[in-house]
Amino acid sequence: MSQVVHLPGLSQLELVSFVEELSEPGFRGRQIFAALHHRRVRSLDQMTDLPRDLRAKLNECATASTLTVESRYVSEDGTRRYLMKTHDNLPVETVFIPEERRDTICFSSQSGCPLQCSFCLTAQLGLLRSLTAGEIVEQIIIALNDAYAAGLKTPRGTNLVGMGAGEPLLAFESLLKALRIMADPKGLHIVPNRVTVSTAGIVPRIRELATLSDRPHLAVSLAAPTDELRSLLMPINQKWPLAELLSACKDFEQSLKQGERFTFEYVLLDGVNDEDE
Repeated sequence: MSQVVHLPGLSQLELVSFVEELSEPGFRGRQIFAALHHRRVRSLDQMTDLPRDLRAKLNECATASTLTVESRYVSEDGTRRYLMKTHDNLPVETVFIPEERRDTICFSSQSGCPLQCSFCLTAQLGLLRSLTAGEIVEQIIIALNDAYAAGLKTPRGTNLVGMGAGEPLLAFESLLKALRIMADPKGLHIVPNRVTVSTAGIVPRIRELATLSDRPHLAVSLAAPTDELRSLLMPINQKWPLAELLSACKDFEQSLKQGERFTFEYVLLDGVNDEDE
């Protein structure tokens, strides 16, 4: 699989360059991008606007999909939960949440997680690996296709939350590339203003996000008011304690533009972090 190009992880410009390296005209790359991200096609053979010989050539060196849906659960309120598997058989969790005015898709950035937060079931897996940009994008495509079928325009806006398995800011480059691919007007066109990423507090990446213009909204998970308790619940606090984390948060706050949101999350654990004190 390492020798096969995962097309959903390429930007429109990268797809143009890719097909030109195959001695094909650049506009074919734009066609492939539109098929993958605007029509949400997951098979090269279904890209019938491409010549048959080009599809055959692409099938030898590229793929339009690598994730498979292992199981799918639909709740009474319409929420859809997916367990997907990567090409190397690692678990990926995704949730589609329909609401009256919008849909929200909760995506994973890693398979497993290295942070070992005591209240998180994913922590028991440890980190299996970070997901690629293409694997992040594919989760969104699979969820939208399951809800609305491939090629059909979604009836309302789509919001994304990076609150699935893994720590998004430890998959930073893949995350940002995926969000930039999905923001393309010729594709899914889910702009950063519709995306919120949750972090346990990766201080250097929070500071880096503060310098970027095309960034998602940020949510920081606190879960405790003191270093002693937070280090117990979230071991990452031993590396970046509350004073350092809140200093980075203040820098991020100062960089906020109109319309941007910056929030804190607090998981209430009975008798642990919710006392009057």
